[in-house]
Amino acid sequence: MVKKPLSICITGGKGGTGKTLVAVNLAIMLKNKGYRVLLVDGDVENPNTFLLLKGKLKEYVEVPYFIPRINEIKCSKCGVCAENCASNALLHIKDSIPIPMINLCSGCKLCFKICPENAIEEGSKILGKIYSLSSNGMKLFVGELTTAEARSAALVKGLLNETNKHIKSIEQAYDYIILDTAPGAHCDVEELISNSDLAIPVTEPTRFGELDLFRIIKLIILLKKEYKVIINRSSLPGYKEKFYQELNNEQIEILGEIPLDEGILESYCNQSPFMENNEYGNNPAFKAFKEIYSNIMDWIGDKI
Repeated sequence: MVKKPLSICITGGKGGTGKTLVAVNLAIMLKNKGYRVLLVDGDVENPNTFLLLKGKLKEYVEVPYFIPRINEIKCSKCGVCAENCASNALLHIKDSIPIPMINLCSGCKLCFKICPENAIEEGSKILGKIYSLSSNGMKLFVGELTTAEARSAALVKGLLNETNKHIKSIEQAYDYIILDTAPGAHCDVEELISNSDLAIPVTEPTRFGELDLFRIIKLIILLKKEYKVIINRSSLPGYKEKFYQELNNEQIEILGEIPLDEGILESYCNQSPFMENNEYGNNPAFKAFKEIYSNIMDWIGDKI
């Protein structure tokens, strides 16, 4: 029987705080210590973990999504489907054939199941793609939403389903799953946090960073997950002192601080994970990541 890996969700309330930086380099550090790591990119509107790993998105499966198709010959114009549609995705005018409002459809298939005339047929559209690849000694799953598609949460569910199928299909278990979320505190982020064991919000010492950090922490607490925080760009001047005071007032525990470092920018440009080897061993951020890794392992303790 394959053992259950420990899932760590890297998240944050706003974009650009360094979630992907932390997710990729935490996965790299775990891999370098001999752990088997699965990295899942759940930022389906803007996935880029593979870029930092020089991965190529090739092998994929498409994720279909149910949409209702009305068979006008069979339809009795009764309106039962519209009356029972919780998302109001079927517009029904008396004595007329219901009109599907596809952008409102939740994909629940209730209309298909309850139509007394079997006049609703299963249509579908492609929500997006789920890629699987191997890079830097790790397995990586990436979700990518179809352009102009809005249902990112449904694609994230598909991404997690593919991930779970993969885990069940392998003989040698993973030790860790690292989940990288989109910015914000919306449904797809909630889906990833819900499917994790621990959450690590990444923020920065600015007023915007503080407000969005507290927003994502509210969601994490609501989902009853343990969390600790990483401060990226910790050397930013201006609001830092007040920011840290606010964290202290709220008794928010900090796993570590990553200062501004040109080495991180260089690693981005070279598509090479900052912590992959000792190339940046003398850089302040390299030492900060080492300390963060140590603190995370102390925090995990016997959870794995």
